[in-house]
Amino acid sequence: MRVAFIGAGNMAGHHRQALRHVPTTHTVVGVQDVRSATAAAFAARAETSAFATVTELLEQTRPDIVHICTPPGAHFEPARQALLAGAHIYVEKPFVETPREADTLLALAGEHGRLICAGHQLLRNPAFDQLLRTAADLQPVTLVDSYYAFRPPQLHPYKAPAAALGRQLLDILPHPLYVLVAALESVAQDGRDGRVIEIVHATATPTDLHALLREGEVTGRLTVSLRARPVAATLTMTGGKGSLAVDFDRSILLGAGNEGTSPVEKIVNPLIESGQLAWRSTTSLMRRLTGGVNYPGLVELLRAFYAAAAKRDRSPIPAEHLRHVTAVYEQLAASVRSAVTPVSARVVTKSAPKIASAPLAVLTGASGFFGRVISRELTRRGLRVRGIGRSEQPSDPNVHEWVRTDLANEVPVDALAGATVVVHAAAETAGGFDAHERNTVGTTRQLLRGMAAAGVRRLVHISSISVLRPPRPFWERQAEQTPLAEEAERLGPYTWGKCEAERLVTEAAARGKIEVRIIRPAALIDWADVQMPGLLGRRLFGHWHLGLGRSSLPFAICDVSTAAAAVAWCADHFSEAPPVVNLIDPTIRTRGDLLQRFRAQGWRGRMVWTPIGLLAGGVMAAGFVLGLARRERAPSLKVWSILRPRRYDPAVSRNLIAAVRED
Repeated sequence: MRVAFIGAGNMAGHHRQALRHVPTTHTVVGVQDVRSATAAAFAARAETSAFATVTELLEQTRPDIVHICTPPGAHFEPARQALLAGAHIYVEKPFVETPREADTLLALAGEHGRLICAGHQLLRNPAFDQLLRTAADLQPVTLVDSYYAFRPPQLHPYKAPAAALGRQLLDILPHPLYVLVAALESVAQDGRDGRVIEIVHATATPTDLHALLREGEVTGRLTVSLRARPVAATLTMTGGKGSLAVDFDRSILLGAGNEGTSPVEKIVNPLIESGQLAWRSTTSLMRRLTGGVNYPGLVELLRAFYAAAAKRDRSPIPAEHLRHVTAVYEQLAASVRSAVTPVSARVVTKSAPKIASAPLAVLTGASGFFGRVISRELTRRGLRVRGIGRSEQPSDPNVHEWVRTDLANEVPVDALAGATVVVHAAAETAGGFDAHERNTVGTTRQLLRGMAAAGVRRLVHISSISVLRPPRPFWERQAEQTPLAEEAERLGPYTWGKCEAERLVTEAAARGKIEVRIIRPAALIDWADVQMPGLLGRRLFGHWHLGLGRSSLPFAICDVSTAAAAVAWCADHFSEAPPVVNLIDPTIRTRGDLLQRFRAQGWRGRMVWTPIGLLAGGVMAAGFVLGLARRERAPSLKVWSILRPRRYDPAVSRNLIAAVRED
């Protein structure tokens, strides 16, 4: 099988990893992505070729199977082209946006004798498969309940823009929807030919969706939330003879599966279910750790699809199922979109002439956690703020202009035209090396090119205090002169990306291309919404937290408002600003000091301190064992260097914060 990828983002990487476990003989022959750098990086990892257009990819590689991993809403056209080129297609969720698009693709597949499979991998989750096999024992089934509570990885569920939250809600909606539809299809009574799944009622906000569906005599309830906790993904089937529940996160099936009406059943059922939860959760965890695949069901679905394509058999995802899911998705997506108030054009206020004549500061990452506070502080200093980002214009009164572009691809000259200073706060905060290469290093490289083309010289670059070389003697006090980490990739993707980006701006300044002020914030704290920094500890259960080290060890933090004010001061007083500053709060010296401040803000957690050496050794040993179990080399991370406490000389930071407060 000759395999090609259209779209080379995060999900394409998961597909490629899962293909290692697919026995059908195959080879990746090419990749295309509108982001040339992303396509090139994927091609290097897959040892294949990158192509500039879909047409070139299909004509030159002639693939048997094409994976459509483009963003949601952009699946139809590349899928259509792949089918016309004679390829079977695997399309990421959501399959397509409308029933008309679904019918068009399915008709093309039929005409050309090709298969279509959508990324409905939860249907191949072993626990869901077991549920469908035992559903007959519950008959008659009256209710199917699909519940999905999700934590957005880079969005605050209460503070992020409504448009961004709505997009995230739509991105995860297909998973709980298609398992609900599949369950309704499996238990519907005879005579379902031509029957549609009816939406009885639906309500939506940018963060929550509730819908009531019905097929025949069976009712389906759908609940999707970005705010509900704990995070969970479950589907419960209830009938006249009991109920069973699938936990997709653990890949386990729970439930005694009886009516629960007799005295013995009432007493024994909770004991049976608790035993199932303990034993099956443990075995599921071991499978997940040793399997090396992030999405349970993905490997199984790809195996079935590749085998069917090789034998010209039926697709593992029936066409009628795709039609049902698309029809319901279209209506529910419309409810979510209508709940997201579109950002209207800015109203010209009395201060508009003053704003229009103010010095212009261009801010990357303006819609992020730190960027929103920076834009506020820039505005307070009388600067006009022009934000740049991939998203729609944020509903932020402190962002006066907005340029929508993908910084990793190109920074248009017009986006920087007229700028007095550029504040570069955009960076990746999650994901692996690929994501940081693109969204931290790549955006910095493109920004420098754009500044050179636009003739803008002044740059305030937001780095991170983690870029400093790990201390050699434990008593070393790190300062602005401490060199960057030499083997940054062994300190993790985030630190590596920040190191490479800082090296780029430093080299540009050394060549006289720009003037730069580098700000390296410590862990940022928002006292209005206390979140524990990862290098301090992690929440274990309830109020209990695992603390790294002991309370007397040093720790560096900075209040996000203070850090943003310092960034804005450096942009406004560029000539007076220090060339480099490790931005830390000198009043909080130790981990114990920070916990006291947390408690003063209402934090009621309990900390269990663990020696850093013991924890580092355990992490390294676990990585080694998992590498052996997965038969792959474990990543060589300097865990001790990452976790060990650091001492800093706060002189430059103290002087800068004092100047900010005085001004």
